[in-house]
Amino acid sequence: MGEHDCTGARCAEGERFVPIAILPPARGERAAMVLNSDAPGGVGEGPGPGLTAIGPVMPERKVREWALVLQSSELWHAVRYTPAGWVLLVRDEDYDFAATSIDRYEAENRDWPPRRPRERPRHPPSIAAGVAFVALALFFFLVTGPASGGGRLFQRGASVADLVVGPEPWRAITALTLHADSAHVIGNVISGTVFASAVQRRLGPGGAALAVVASGAIGNFANALWHQSLGHHHASIGASTAVFGAIGLLAATQLMLDRAHDKDSGEKRHLLQLVAPLVGGLSLLGALGASPRADLGAHAFGLLSGAAIGLGAGLSLRNRPAPRRPLVQVALGATATGLVLGAWQLALRA
Repeated sequence: MGEHDCTGARCAEGERFVPIAILPPARGERAAMVLNSDAPGGVGEGPGPGLTAIGPVMPERKVREWALVLQSSELWHAVRYTPAGWVLLVRDEDYDFAATSIDRYEAENRDWPPRRPRERPRHPPSIAAGVAFVALALFFFLVTGPASGGGRLFQRGASVADLVVGPEPWRAITALTLHADSAHVIGNVISGTVFASAVQRRLGPGGAALAVVASGAIGNFANALWHQSLGHHHASIGASTAVFGAIGLLAATQLMLDRAHDKDSGEKRHLLQLVAPLVGGLSLLGALGASPRADLGAHAFGLLSGAAIGLGAGLSLRNRPAPRRPLVQVALGATATGLVLGAWQLALRA
């Protein structure tokens, strides 16, 4: 029996597959036999003349599926376990119809449920995000030090709401490179590298760098505008606004990818499935950005600005192949670097 290779009720050659021997169930195995109540002889009847076996097959779930197929056609059948596996017993005169029904069932359900195709990243892995955040850590340990020292860079670069909205908007960028202490910078370096690396698989290293910096800067500016409208004197520092911008970028681009897939496949998603990426981003906001010392407003505005940029990027890139021109990524990365360096030039000259 082990030499036969059968995926349905018939062998590849189209012939009947009948085991050499069908053994009756051992003591205690009567529950393994399922007989139609209309069968001649009742439940206790064992295999005998006039019966043909379909199988063997493993696991038991498969033979029960086949039994349901025959039950829907009101064919008498019995499920029996043998040393080689599970078999279905049918009358000889019903074999052709039963085998055809099972083969049709297997053909219709061969690829069901369909597997969701895995996302193919538009860009290869890159160390650019890791390098950028390591440079951020070195800037803290070698240049600025902790905020408790009250250095000149903190005085010139912190995101003070009245100054960001007023005469020094570049502080929305410089504040992204300043950190209160070593734990603050290390946490942002680790989380930022993880999320920004995922963003660059979709937007490329240069595109991701520009998008993350832009979302962080817009998030800081929106946060400053919010606090100024409330009459609060507010100041903030840290790259966490940009980190949450990266989370927003991931959520929004995933939403665009899901919609593009649905359009290609003809599938329709429920509302909950459509907003699931954004819900995931908000969950991360609650889990990572709501500590007592965290600036929840900056995190929220960073997430929202990243989502807005991600939606725009997703719409422009949807159904377009990834560009093979590395100079485009170099130019985008240089623009991001230029924004940070230019902001510091303006901050030090102010």
